[in-house]
Amino acid sequence: MTNLTLLRTHQSAPLIKQSRIKRDWMDDTYNKHAYRCLPVSTANVNGWELILQKEVRVIWEGGNSIPKILNEDSDGVHVEHENRIIADCNKVGMVDFRLAWAFQTDPGYETWIMGSPNYFVDGAAPLSAIIPSSWWPDEVQFNWKITKENEEIVFPEGMPFAFFFIYKNELEQTSISIKNLWEDPELFEARKSYSEAKMKKMQEEPWTWMNGIRTGLNEKGERIGPRHDYHITLSEPEIQMYNVQ
Repeated sequence: MTNLTLLRTHQSAPLIKQSRIKRDWMDDTYNKHAYRCLPVSTANVNGWELILQKEVRVIWEGGNSIPKILNEDSDGVHVEHENRIIADCNKVGMVDFRLAWAFQTDPGYETWIMGSPNYFVDGAAPLSAIIPSSWWPDEVQFNWKITKENEEIVFPEGMPFAFFFIYKNELEQTSISIKNLWEDPELFEARKSYSEAKMKKMQEEPWTWMNGIRTGLNEKGERIGPRHDYHITLSEPEIQMYNVQ
């Protein structure tokens, strides 16, 4: 077991919760069909999200210009909430969101911060970064790149403006091998049989799933892996809220 310490740097820091499973675009699919894809819905909840405390609206004129914040109570550069700057524009084509949290992990563990998986903002794309949180003491800012010119981009209040998870950095100790599917007759036939069964099901029972990853069963009902009946539940910090004047 490892430990994650969240170091608050301001009294009005945003809430941190396990990332939500809900995505508006997934709700809009036929019968909420997208949620049936276990790898996608699992990714949605496989980390923690920071929740935006106030709507942020920006516009970017393109080129080497710096976006302008459109909030009525803003100076065009910063957005404040409870005496804290939560977002500002000082880079070409980008909006910076201030976390008000620093991450501290055990030796060998780092923090990957990114946009919430499968969550989209029209006209903006989140950057990704790896923080050496086992030794770096300060908070970082999280950036979104504006991708549309001369259109108002809205980051709504309550959205997950950043997402993070911790991981053990063993990539340099990872070896890679390559095999050919066609050189493994047993595996080749197994995958061929599953693909044929999947195609048949799609034709005869549209909008249904094989559920192989969820059940751990192949098309013959044989056990090939563990069953997944639920998503992971992560610890959530109990954050004391301060009345900031």
